Amino acid sequence: MSWRDVGGEGGVRFDAPAYEVVGYQGRGVDGAAYLPSAGIVFLDAAGDPWWIIFQESPGVDSRRAQVRGDVLACSEHHDELVHVRILAADVLRVDADAAFRQNAPVSFEEAAEVAARIPGPVG
Repeated sequence: MSWRDVGGEGGVRFDAPAYEVVGYQGRGVDGAAYLPSAGIVFLDAAGDPWWIIFQESPGVDSRRAQVRGDVLACSEHHDELVHVRILAADVLRVDADAAFRQNAPVSFEEAAEVAARIPGPVG
C-alpha cells in the first residue's frame, strides 16, 4: 500500500497491488482519495483510519465527466493486507466528486452515508 501527493494533478492517490488487497474480488486498488477537512484519512467510530477513494472501472476510456467506477473504503494495513469495502459501485465520478465536495464528511461513517446516496447506474 502506498499513497502519494500528486499536487498539480489534483490531490492524493492511494494504491495497493492485488496481492495486498482483501475484499475487492482479487483486484488491486489505485484511485484518487477524498480527504476529510482535517487530515488524509477518515477515522471510524473505533478510531481506525480508512482511505476513501474513487477507483475508475477497468478499461474505461471516456470523457472525464462520464467515467464510472467505485467508491472504496481502504483500511490502513491490517496483518499486511488492505481491507476494502465497496461503498458505492458503478457510479459516475462527477456524481461522486460532487457528493463528497457538497457534504464534506469528516468521519468514516459520514463518508459511507455520502457514498450510499450517490446515484447508481440506471436500468
